[in-house]
Order: sequence, then structure tokens, then C-alpha cells
Amino acid sequence: MKKLVISTLLAASLLGATSCKDFLTEKPVSGVAPAQIMSADLYINGALNTIIGETMFRFGPFPNLWDYDNDDATGATWAFGDIGSGNFQNYWGADNGWNGPYILINHCSFAMARVQEMSMDPVAQKDAVAQLRFLRAWGYYMLVRAYGEVPLLKKSVADGETPQLPRSPVKDVYAFIIEDLKAAETDLYPAAGAVVGHPNQTVAKSLLAKVYVTMASGALAGAQVTVMGGPTYKLVAGKRNLLDPKPLTYTKTVVGGLEGLNATDYFKLARDKAQEVMASGAYTLFPTHAEVWAVGNQNKGEHIWSLQTISNDPNFGNEVSMFHLGRINPANSEIEGGWIASSNHWYHLFEENDQRITAGVLHRWKLYGNFMYYPYSDSSVVKGTDQSASAVAKRARYGYQPTDQGNIDDAHVARLRKFEAISDRTVTRGNYNYPLLRYPDVLLIYAEAANEVSNGPTAEALEAVNMIRRRNSASEVTTMSQQAFRSFVLEERRRELAQEGDRRWDLLRWGIYLPVMNALDSDENNVLKRRSTKHLLMPIPVTELNINHEITGNNPGW
Repeated sequence: MKKLVISTLLAASLLGATSCKDFLTEKPVSGVAPAQIMSADLYINGALNTIIGETMFRFGPFPNLWDYDNDDATGATWAFGDIGSGNFQNYWGADNGWNGPYILINHCSFAMARVQEMSMDPVAQKDAVAQLRFLRAWGYYMLVRAYGEVPLLKKSVADGETPQLPRSPVKDVYAFIIEDLKAAETDLYPAAGAVVGHPNQTVAKSLLAKVYVTMASGALAGAQVTVMGGPTYKLVAGKRNLLDPKPLTYTKTVVGGLEGLNATDYFKLARDKAQEVMASGAYTLFPTHAEVWAVGNQNKGEHIWSLQTISNDPNFGNEVSMFHLGRINPANSEIEGGWIASSNHWYHLFEENDQRITAGVLHRWKLYGNFMYYPYSDSSVVKGTDQSASAVAKRARYGYQPTDQGNIDDAHVARLRKFEAISDRTVTRGNYNYPLLRYPDVLLIYAEAANEVSNGPTAEALEAVNMIRRRNSASEVTTMSQQAFRSFVLEERRRELAQEGDRRWDLLRWGIYLPVMNALDSDENNVLKRRSTKHLLMPIPVTELNINHEITGNNPGW
């Protein structure tokens, strides 16, 4: 491991009712200040600001590494020519998937040692160390999912950790993550007593449930999963006709490094930990889909842990909204950006009145001097040839006009309106609080795990899913087989958590990434989806291989 130079972006302390904005607006400080002028809060804020900073979220390395490579992500081929087409090493931010988490980890270990030496209130001291342990665990969770075996730095380089460490087995990395998270959930403040935007006890429980279900699903052998997918179009007389997704069933493989793990034991742990979060009452679903993504609801309701941001700020703004939806040019009201969207297949996973497509998808926007509409199956509605009551209602809902255009540059894209959740759509770096953990994730973890433990969905598992579906005006699910419910929950995650950094990892942990991607081959926008075994893991940066001689080679195929 190369010796890491830490730029902490240290901020002012957060005490009492001090807001997140107060700590974000403090002038960043480069480097680590002497311990005698530091406080525990400054160290914690330095770690949190690493996530906001340039190695992760500011310019797009995260979440592009999470969101571009899955079966639902699509857009213009020029935007998907690297990470989105499987050319991982060609992506300008590829190395950040490794460097960003390790900078965070090193900072957390360094800060923990300093905080433990401070003379301060013992309860607050425990909470501070626990926050840092949580963030360190989160960093390792990002790494082990992406790279498999990784070096385990249990203390900072400044405190004597050797930068030359071999890769640790996947199970050992997960054991270290769990150790940190268990300690964190014991010592962290409850949600009601914690600083907004900081890790709290329920945040730690939520991530622990996610870690357990990742291990459990990865270790499960021989299970079958049905995914809606397959080819996205068919050529008819030279014309590309879009196809609806069809059910395809796969037998999963075991994730490398998790062989021999007792999947049932870890599903039980995931179920029970998710249940603790549900029983805590700390989080609740918003009544409607639109309310989830209202700027005024950031850090409330179902938002368990989110990125903390400031609109149009050079240090604490980010380009997530511009990448995923596009900014508005105030001169002509046209969209600029919006390079990553969801596919036609994804759009057709929903019932007609599901709020996640009626309110959650951009159906009309201005581009190149024209108003565009989506989906293209609404053509008869837009042009007025369909005069049914439902068509009239749809025209009124979306503001369709007969002059609207249906296709420019073969861009068959469902742009998600969740990325409108910023204060100013005209700026490049908005205040999009990227959802790192959201309550529907916990509900679906519970449902998934309970189904595997009980050999079929329990009433409680069904209700966990139906809470989400009722909120979105979707029909409720009833009793079904274990395999059918397993598949349904995975599809519901696909619907609810779209472009929130989960889909790629869901396919990987269930051991179906390769067949699902290859069944698509090339999508409706000519984005290449074919993948080989090398794509199961990200390539380790060449700079790391050159410096750390204990790592004898890259991941297979790279």
C-alpha cells in the first residue's frame, strides 16, 4: 500500500444544535493539525468531508463507479464508452474506487488514535470513536465488494502501519467490517441524540444488516433467481423496435471468497438487525414518492444516512444531479447533461399508475430547441390520436403537446426526477444529498432475509414490501413461493433504489451479474452490456501495484 497523503478538509466542530451547513461552510484546512488544537468533532468532520471531496463525490467518481455498470443504466454511447461498457480501466475516475476509501480509512484510523488520547467526556469520546469506526467499516465495505481481497490497514500509516501489506481474504475483511460496526452500534448516540448527517446507532445497524445480507446472498449456493430482462430491441426492416423485458431464470453462483459460509446464519443476522432498525421507530416512509425527493425533506423520514452538501459550493457541492438528470440552462430552459438514465426495460417493470414512473420519471423536457417526450410508447397519446380517458388524463398530467418530439440521437432514456432534489437546477455543483442508506433498503433487506430463513415469505416479509408498494400506489403482493418472492424482492429493489448505487452490487452478490448482463448484449441505445469473468472485480490501480510489492498481481483479466 502506498503511503497516503491525507487532505482532510477539516471543519469547525459540531456541538449541540449546530447545523450540518455550519460545519460544511467552515473554511477547509489542509493537512492534520496538531492534536492540542484539535477536537474530536474536527477529526470526524475531516473523515466525512473525505466522502464529499474530490476522490469520491465532488466530481463524479462516486457514484459513477456504482451506477453506470448494470443492466438498467443507459444513455448516449459516448457517455457509456468506458465504465458503462465494461472498459473499467479507461474510466478517468477508476482509481478513485480504491484510493477514495483508503484515504478515508487511513484518516479514520489516525483520528481514532488521537481521539482516544484526548481528555473529554467519556460518553462523547466513545461516540466519536464509534463514528470513525463506522466510517472505516463503510470504506472497507466499498472496497471488498469492488475488489474482493484487499489489504487490511488496522491502524494509520502515521501510527506505524506498514504500507506494504498483502491482500487479506474476503472473509477476513468482512470480519473486520463486522467488528467495527458492532463496536460502533454499541457506542454511537441514538438517532435522536446524534448530529444530523453523522453516523448514529441506527445507521450502524442499517449498514450491518446490509453487510450481513451481502454475505448471505453471496454465499448461498444453487438458488434460482428470475430477472426481467433479455434483448431490448428487435430489428424489423431496418427499424429498431423496442422490446419489453421478459422473465429469465438463472441459477446463481457463489461469490468468490465467501465459499463455505453458512448463508442461513447470515440471513438470520440480516433479518434480525433489519428488524431492530424497523422496531426503533427512528425512520419512516414518506406518504408519496415525490415527498421523498423534496429538498426540504433531506435528512428526514426515510433518509437514514446521506451525503451532506451545499448548493453551488466549490468544495461541498457535487455534480450528481447534472450527471443523472441534467441542469437547466436559464437562457433557454433546455437540459444540459443528464448523461445517465434508466432503460426502457426498467420503465416497463412498473404498473401503469406506480408513482415511481408517473411522478418519478421526467416525461417532457426541452432539448435542441424542441420539447421531447418519454416513453415513446406514448406516441399516440402525445399526437392526440388516442382520445381515451386515460390518454386525456396522461396528456394533462405530463403537459404533452402534439409538436413534441419522440426521438433525438436514439436517446431512449428514462430520466429520474429524484435528481431534481437540489435547490438550484441551473448550477453544475448542486446540493444533492446522495442517499447512502435509505429506509426502503432496510425493509427490503428484512423481506429478503426473512424469506430465505423461513423457506418462503412470512406475513411480516410481505408487509415490509407492501409498505413500499402502497406508498407508491402499486398493488400489494400476496403469498408466493420462496423463489418467486426472492425474485420479486430483487426486482422491487431495482424499482425503488434505481440509480442509488445498489443495482450492480445486487446482481454481483446474487451471483447473476454475468448472465443478466449478457442476456442484454447491447441495449436500445447501443450501450455494450456484454461482460466476462474479469468484470466481477474492479482492476486494482497500477500505481498501487507498482508501490505495494506485497500485491503480486491484479485481479483476474486486468
